[in-house]
Amino acid sequence: MNLNHTNKIRESIQSLMNESLEVNSNTPQKYWYPLSMVSYDIEEILEAVDSLCSFQTTMGKKTLQFESKFAEINNCSEAIMVNSGSSADLLIAFALVNQQAKLLNKGDEILVPSVTWPTQLWSLMMAGLKVRFVDTDPNTLNMDLNDLENKIGPKTRAISLVHLMGNPCNMDRVLAICNKHNLILIEDCCESLGAKFKGKPVGSFGIASSYSFFFSHHITTMEGGMIICKDESLSDQFRLLRAHGWARAAKHIEPEPIEGIDPRYMFLNWGFNVRPTEIQAGFGLEQLKRLPTFNSQRLQNVLYFKKYLNQHSDIMRLMEVLPDAECSWFAMPIILTQDCPFTKDEFLAFLEEKGVETRPIVAGNLTRQPVCELYPELQEPNLKGADIVHERGFYIGVHPFEAKKNLDRLSEIFEEFIKNKI
Repeated sequence: MNLNHTNKIRESIQSLMNESLEVNSNTPQKYWYPLSMVSYDIEEILEAVDSLCSFQTTMGKKTLQFESKFAEINNCSEAIMVNSGSSADLLIAFALVNQQAKLLNKGDEILVPSVTWPTQLWSLMMAGLKVRFVDTDPNTLNMDLNDLENKIGPKTRAISLVHLMGNPCNMDRVLAICNKHNLILIEDCCESLGAKFKGKPVGSFGIASSYSFFFSHHITTMEGGMIICKDESLSDQFRLLRAHGWARAAKHIEPEPIEGIDPRYMFLNWGFNVRPTEIQAGFGLEQLKRLPTFNSQRLQNVLYFKKYLNQHSDIMRLMEVLPDAECSWFAMPIILTQDCPFTKDEFLAFLEEKGVETRPIVAGNLTRQPVCELYPELQEPNLKGADIVHERGFYIGVHPFEAKKNLDRLSEIFEEFIKNKI
């Protein structure tokens, strides 16, 4: 679009946005403190309009640009964009057992977190791997590494790690365990974009890692996800799986001509169709520019509210962050202590009534979900840490904008309830 057209479109979009803001400000909202807030602005919308007006909407140049910039900030050479974080998990799982990658065999055991988003688990099961749950450390919300070591058996071949709520795992110990037992490591970073351990981005430790750009995450492309890795051959397996197994989807593979096969329609493997759009990638390019400010503000908001929570550390606490870790706070997960004089249900009902949106910490202990009754192999007793998270944990939002006034009001609501219970 030329400059004159862009300015006219900008003015029109700004006018529409102002009208929407006015309508919303005059419309009663259920939550004054929601889990997430809109983090995109006119620049992202202009990118979307540019793609629509230039008739370039399917995966193309902007996607390549977004992939390149994303790989750079995460200290990896390869990035492959997909249509969701769940699709990123899916492709990683199927690449592990792909005949061309030859990393794992169907039926191999992979250790997974007991508290995580379910698609991390379903993807591995769909790919034919045998999953086994590891208990959760209720302090950090990540894998209990003592239980992890105890669960490693003769059939264990891999670990699927998650940095829950943006909190990095102890990667020194995780890597030592992997090296000792010759285990493959994959990372789910869908809630941890920007997090680091000893200055190194999470997601750059394993052979491949997944990210999500859903509306409520660190950056948004509405729906969208990414895989990063360092191996060119593996990255092309992801590209083939992303788009039908189509030869033209690969970046580093140059297949030999085959008589009778049109090179435009050559298929090197089987695959899905989980490609993103240029509209999503355009959003992502603009959102990446905002990421450092977003994460910095999230941290400031957490530290500000933590000062209040510290006054009631005998009742509730935030998750712990390791000294060597830089957390990219996805939300503010809170655990009620064993001596807390009220129940979680009582507290959440009060918060919801006061307009504070809440959620359980992901799905809680996954073995307690009804779906696990369908799969006897998912039963895993003695997940005491996961039970603590399930029974006493919840989270509230942390927003990427300055929020001291809102957090002051939030602390007043917390205090009102606590004083009535003590």
